[in-house]
Formats: sequence, C-alpha cells, structure tokens
Amino acid sequence: MFSKLGIYSIKWTMNIGKLFLIFTGLLFLSSCIQEYVVNSDDNASENFELLWKTVDENYCFFEEKGIDWNAIKKEYEPLVSEKTSDEELFRICSSMLSELKDGHVNLYSDFNTFRYWKWFLDYPQNFSWPLVERNYLGAEYIIAGKLKAKTIRDVGYCRYESFTAEITSANIHHAIKQLGNIKGLIIDIRDNGGGSVALVNEFASCFFSKKTLTGYIKYKEGPGHDDFSDFFPQYIEPGSSVAFNGEIVILTNRLVYSAANDFVSTMKTLPNVTVIGDVTGGGGGAPFSSELYNGWRLRVARDPFFNIDKESIENGVVPDIQINMDKNEEIEGVDSMIEYAIDYLLYRHSE
Repeated sequence: MFSKLGIYSIKWTMNIGKLFLIFTGLLFLSSCIQEYVVNSDDNASENFELLWKTVDENYCFFEEKGIDWNAIKKEYEPLVSEKTSDEELFRICSSMLSELKDGHVNLYSDFNTFRYWKWFLDYPQNFSWPLVERNYLGAEYIIAGKLKAKTIRDVGYCRYESFTAEITSANIHHAIKQLGNIKGLIIDIRDNGGGSVALVNEFASCFFSKKTLTGYIKYKEGPGHDDFSDFFPQYIEPGSSVAFNGEIVILTNRLVYSAANDFVSTMKTLPNVTVIGDVTGGGGGAPFSSELYNGWRLRVARDPFFNIDKESIENGVVPDIQINMDKNEEIEGVDSMIEYAIDYLLYRHSE
C-alpha cells in the first residue's frame, strides 16, 4: 500500500507533467499565432491601404482637379508587398501623393518628408530678400513686431514675411503711423508661405471699416468625394479704426501660399486694393492630419475655401496687374516690382 506521502508525491508529479504539457502547448500555439497575426505597424500593404483610404475619404479637390483616385490606386498598389521596406514604401506613397499636385499634402516619417513643391518651383521667383534689405530697407527702417516698414519716395512700404510670425493690429497701426503722410501703401508678402488664418484676420481687419463678406468655406461631411456642406460665409470684423484708407498695392509671387493666399483673396474685396505681381501659389484647402499604423503622419487638404464669387482659390489668386521682375534690373540692384508699385501709387494719387 502506498503511504499518503507517496500518493501526494505521485499526484504532484502528475500535476507538474500536466503543467509542462499545457505550457508547451501554449508555446506551440503562440508560435503558430505569431506566424499568422499581421503586425499592422510593419505591414506595408495595410499602411498603404490606410493612406489611400484616408486620402480618398478626406481630400477635397478630386472633382476640381479631375483626379481618378481609384485608377491611381490600381497603378501603385501592385508595387507594394510584404517584402516592401519602409524606404521603398515611403517612395511609393510619395509618388502616389504627388499625383494630387498639392502643396498641402505631406507625409512625415522619421527619415524623410514628402512635399510637393512644383507649384512654385516651376515659376519665376520674383523676389530677392537681400536686394530688398540692402537697397530698399537699408539700415534705418521701422520694426513693429514682425512687420518691417519704411517710406520710399513718399510711398509706405511694409514687408510681412510669414503668417506664422505673431503680429497684432497695434503693430500695424504703429508702423503705418510712423510712415507719415504717405501717398499710398505697399504690402509686400512675396515668399509668404502662409500660417495662421487668425493672423490673416488680425492683419486684414486693420483695413476694413465695416463687417464685410470676404469669401466662403465648405466643410467635408462624409467619405464621398462630393460630401460637402453648403457654402458658409466668411466675414472680416473691422478693428477699432482703419490703419490706412488710401490706395494699397499688395505685391505677390508664386510662393504666396495657404493663409497668405487667403489674405490676398480677402484684401482683394476692398475697392482701394490692387494686387500686383504673379498668380499666388494657391493652397485653398484647410488641412487635415492623421496617422498611419506605423506612426507616419499624413496631411491632406479637406475643407475648401472660395472667394466672394464662390470660386475656388485652390489654384491661386490672379493679380489685377501681372508682372515679373526684370532680370537685368535685378542684376543692377533694382526690384522692378517695387518700382512699378511705387509709380502706380503715385500716379493714382495724382489723379
């Protein structure tokens, strides 16, 4: 007969054996599961699909640009497989996104950033900051916040470089007041790539005397390419006083983009404003951002802006007078666009 101790010993041995079999089985099942579970972080096909779908459901200019996004997917999807590396996937996705021809579309990874810059690189530069700084502003000029200003031949010149640079209505009022009894005002925003719509409204409000309709926006409301809200009107609320109510010229080039593009469209509603230079770069869609499984960040334009005639400003704002810088005069240190604007304002003042 077995003693109780012997029985307990046998039971303990049997339990250990069962635990060993269960543990071994779990390890086996775990290894099998690992073979079949897709790790979305690293799966190129799933990341490609998510990118394509996110653009498909959010991008706002398919119809306007005549883009067949399904056909583009059929072209690029076969290039992606489980063996596609991160660098290869990034190149494939970047090539696909470039089909949108949109400077508001970006893909951000740890090792590279996709951007589409042909919207300005294929056009004349029409601006030289060293030339303006050395031959027009010089050593003595007003700096009010991020606004640079100076009186040139009885005309006020204001240079604002970016709508990412904080500026207040007080900055603008103080700068223009110090310009004295000017016969016109130039607002030079060439190479201004945009930034904050709030700063657009802050700047523009200094030149409006009453609440004014300046454009419209539509909001993306569903995944379909034409799922938009009705037109929502956009207004400018005037500041406490008008900083300058004489003739104004806004100088533009192709690198005026996004919020700066919106600023030109807004200011163009004023009867005393003339836009001179090149067609702006556009960027008439409010951006939307999301993230892929692998952590890459995607940005696309989702909510489109329109002018007061309900025309899209995605492809830029056409100037009232279109001119380019004269290359020969630029070599001589002359900014022909500034010179033209000064002559134009002096002529208008003399009428």
